[in-house]
This record gives sequence, structure tokens and C-alpha cells, in this order.
Amino acid sequence: MPSSPIVLVATLGGQPQVITLALDALLDQGYPIGELIVIHLSEQNPRYQAALAQLGVVFATGTYRERPLRYRPHPVLLGGHPIGDIHSEAATDAVLNTCHQLLQQLKQQAFTVHLCLSGGRRMLGMLALAAALIYFDYGDRIWHLYSTDAVRAQTNEGALLHLPDATGVRLLPVPVRPWGHLFPALRTPPATDAHAVLVAQNATLAALEQSRCRHVFDRLTPRRRDVLRALAAGLTPQQVANQLAVEINTVSSHQTVIYQECANAWELPPATRVDYRWVREKFAHFFTDERTERFS
Repeated sequence: MPSSPIVLVATLGGQPQVITLALDALLDQGYPIGELIVIHLSEQNPRYQAALAQLGVVFATGTYRERPLRYRPHPVLLGGHPIGDIHSEAATDAVLNTCHQLLQQLKQQAFTVHLCLSGGRRMLGMLALAAALIYFDYGDRIWHLYSTDAVRAQTNEGALLHLPDATGVRLLPVPVRPWGHLFPALRTPPATDAHAVLVAQNATLAALEQSRCRHVFDRLTPRRRDVLRALAAGLTPQQVANQLAVEINTVSSHQTVIYQECANAWELPPATRVDYRWVREKFAHFFTDERTERFS
């Protein structure tokens, strides 16, 4: 079967060399990038305008390093107009909407996506990352471009778009888990409104947590449910023992079973520490939910 087409999505501010250095590094690693999409704010900012102009010249022929490459600037729009800065909730929503829509479309078209977060406003990269966590699969990659102070001074504002060697520049993978791949329901909300997306995603995650809590609760004996309920209410193990009028060793024995059931339900790695504080955080709302009380 033919491999998926690969696209590089990168955030841009006033430093166009971030784009070309990241692209060079990916090509040097053997990734056959066929398209470059640059997310940016309004060109009314002179620095952004200059950076986009430089990139426009570099990619004007539709080829890069003697191979075909499509270049596509992608402005962040609010009300049909590019935003100049991320200085309000509406602007934040506009960036989030842009990133959600773009990444959702690319994944629907079966692209493998590489995302570089190093250019532009920090908030621009953070919101792009938030969208990537929903839509990315395990084959997609998120990158941070590291460069030394000397390289930054040498390339500042696009003074150099390429370096003769990679000394002083490294493309570092960002080690995150693609939650949308693990929980596909997170991808189902329409990506036209940031608040609707976030509300639906939070509701999905809350329902998932509720389901895991219910699974653990259903597997416990009545006495262990009492211990779990007390821990979720904020009691320490000693306070649980006092409340239930049992020895602390008895509570500890019940805790061991509860913690193992939690580790299984949440599919936790073996080295993950589960204690009464972890249980309190996960189950704090479980016993206050009216639907839960009807089954208690």
C-alpha cells in the first residue's frame, strides 16, 4: 500500500528561519515532506509580513531541495479577517478554531502530520498543541526546534534561512500521547466553535472517568465500597479506620485491592503510584453524582 502523504504544519512569527530550519531537519531525517502549511497572524504586523515575504520567495517555484513541495500560508481568521495578536478570548477562540479545523481536515484526508511549535507567539503553539492532542495518531509527530544562542544571533529575523551544517540546531520530539487516538469520541464534535468543542470534549472525558469509577465500584465488596467512599470524601486511611471502627491494617488491606482495581480500570503503567490522594481526586465527584447515589 502507498504511504500516507506527509505535511509539515508550523507556527510562524517574525522568524522565517524557524520554518526552513525545521523543514531542512525533517528532510535530512528522511521524512518526505510534500506540503508545508504555515499558521500565522495578520500581515499587518511588519515582522510577520517580512517573514511571510521571505518564505514566499523560497517556495515560489513549488519545489524545495529539488523535490516538489506545496507551500500554503494559513492565517488565523476572526470574522473573516486575520487577527493581529492573541490578546482576547475571541482571539484565543479564533486560533483554536483554526487549528482544530486545519488538523481535522488533514487527518480526514489521511495525511501524516508533523507539527513544529517553535515559531510565533507561545499561545499560538500551545493552542496548536491542544488541537494536535485530539486529532493526531501515533504516526504523527510534534516537534520543538532548538538552536543555540550563536545560531539564533546568526539567523535572527531571517538573516540566514539555511545553515551549512546542523551544528547548533536540533529538532526535538515533544513526547505527548494523542488522546484523540485513545478516545475517538473526542474527535466527534464539530470543529466550527471552540467552546462547543471544549465543552463536548470535557463531557466525553467526564463520562469516561465516571465509567471507570463505576467499574471499580461494582467490583468491590460492600466493606471496600465503604472504604472507597470515605477516601473519596477526603479522609486519610487512619481517619477511615476510626470512622469504620476497624484496625488500620484492615483498611490497608482494603486499599490494596481498591488500588489494584483502579490501576486496571485506568490501564496505568506498573510503576504508577496509586494512593489515597489519587483515589480522592478520581472519585471526589463520583459519590456526589445523583445517578451514582441511585445505584449505591
